[in-house]
Amino acid sequence: MTAELRLPQHLIDKAIRSNNEYGWKQDDVLDVIESARKIHLATIGGQVQYVLPNATCELYWLSYDSSERKDKEDWLTYCDRSAFECSGKFQQLIKRDIERDAITSFAKMLSHNGKPIDNLNDYQVFILYFDDKETDEFAQK
Repeated sequence: MTAELRLPQHLIDKAIRSNNEYGWKQDDVLDVIESARKIHLATIGGQVQYVLPNATCELYWLSYDSSERKDKEDWLTYCDRSAFECSGKFQQLIKRDIERDAITSFAKMLSHNGKPIDNLNDYQVFILYFDDKETDEFAQK
């Protein structure tokens, strides 16, 4: 089972699959991160994608990753810290004009017959990655 499938069902239902990755709309990302923290998943981070019917445009340079687990950092502290770091970076990222970055980088893919796709943000997805290496230990306590 992937870590994402440990999230509450209502958040899994909102997830958008991009190959083997799970992403959410901007309005849901902070709820997903907080839910992951509450069930003792560490939030590794993620990046922005535009998931189109025939292509995926990954803006890998627009990431909101947490730092790695520190030596001797206990699991729950790591889960809390990674959620806090990822949330903060995400909130900074969404202040930027992400759509402009996408159009600049993927102009041909983000157009239809030479015209820009209407409602491009409808295709915007924020991928999230989680770590559950020690989650089971805490779930049993």
